[in-house]
Amino acid sequence: MRSSVGQKNKPEKYPRIAVIARLDSPGGVQSVVLSLIKGLNQRGIIPDIVWDLPPAPALFQAKAVQAGYHPVRFPAPSRLLDRFPITVRYILRLANIVRSRGISVPYDFYYIFYNGFLVDDRTPHVRYLSGPPLLPQLDLASPGLRGIPYRFSRWLYRSLLRRYFPAYEFHRDSRYVINAYYTAQLFEEVHGVRLPVVHPPIDLSDRSFTAGDISQRDTITFFSRFVDYKRPEMVIELARCYPQYRFLLMGGVKPQNREYFNQLRQNARTAANIFFFDNPSDSKVKEELSRTRFYIFPAVNEHFGIATAEAIASGAVPYVHDSGGQREIVPDPRLRFYDEQFFNRFAALLQLSPVEVNELRTALKDHISQFSEEAFISKMLALADL
Repeated sequence: MRSSVGQKNKPEKYPRIAVIARLDSPGGVQSVVLSLIKGLNQRGIIPDIVWDLPPAPALFQAKAVQAGYHPVRFPAPSRLLDRFPITVRYILRLANIVRSRGISVPYDFYYIFYNGFLVDDRTPHVRYLSGPPLLPQLDLASPGLRGIPYRFSRWLYRSLLRRYFPAYEFHRDSRYVINAYYTAQLFEEVHGVRLPVVHPPIDLSDRSFTAGDISQRDTITFFSRFVDYKRPEMVIELARCYPQYRFLLMGGVKPQNREYFNQLRQNARTAANIFFFDNPSDSKVKEELSRTRFYIFPAVNEHFGIATAEAIASGAVPYVHDSGGQREIVPDPRLRFYDEQFFNRFAALLQLSPVEVNELRTALKDHISQFSEEAFISKMLALADL
């Protein structure tokens, strides 16, 4: 059964395109897919989102895009998976493999953002990766008790499932692109193949700043999903050192991460200069970034980090961990840190004059123009010969 989500009649002369992605929570994948839909719409194509959860019509209305919806049944429904801790979800996700031949609609092209979707290599498609597909995070599992579910998942897949459901293998006859030079290097180390890079898009159309607004920027901001590996605790510790500044932590909070978010708020309760916004609207995000002087992102080896580029476009100076795809967004080494440098390097940034801050902001804005939404759309549509 195929239903419509904010959809008009699709011109039959255009190809039928499926986008395999989950869109019910904010994040990098959602932003990438919405920009892809926008580009397809510009060509007169209204794609279908294929998942077991329908996208919210309000999401498409807010972005002024159109897409249909085709439901697919996973062995373990997405809502069921959400109820379990992340360690258990890795095990259950191994069973969540779907093949394109089980879909009733004959699509002409698939954009795939989920490794658990298997398609015949001869079927026109492209896989958009944020890292090597063989569950690399499981290889980094802790040797202790906490790592048991990860290690069991790895053993189960490699020993029993890989032969029949090779969802996390590199299919050399498939077509792939990857989201950063950093992840492309990781892929090459594992598979000996250098994949083309298509960076996630940044919508620069309504983000701007002026040299004179620096005196009005009073906030130091963390903006990302609230999960432990993003390490927002470091921003809370920094805020305790600078009570004269307003610190803001904002971002998406999924139901399974609500307890973690509440713990962060509890830990920060004694600091009057720390504020939290969970699941902020786009308008709220833009409003807060417009008053942000420094944007802090402590995650290690982030695959890319679209929020950093959004902060730069809004006039914030980034201060990020010296690893992963963040190096591609923030080329100035003064704005990157290792853990042992975190406090000292930030103190040095606070000593910069308004002139120096504006010089940094201008150079960074020029640098991130390569990540524009227009550049992303052009590359993604070319993959389908559109």
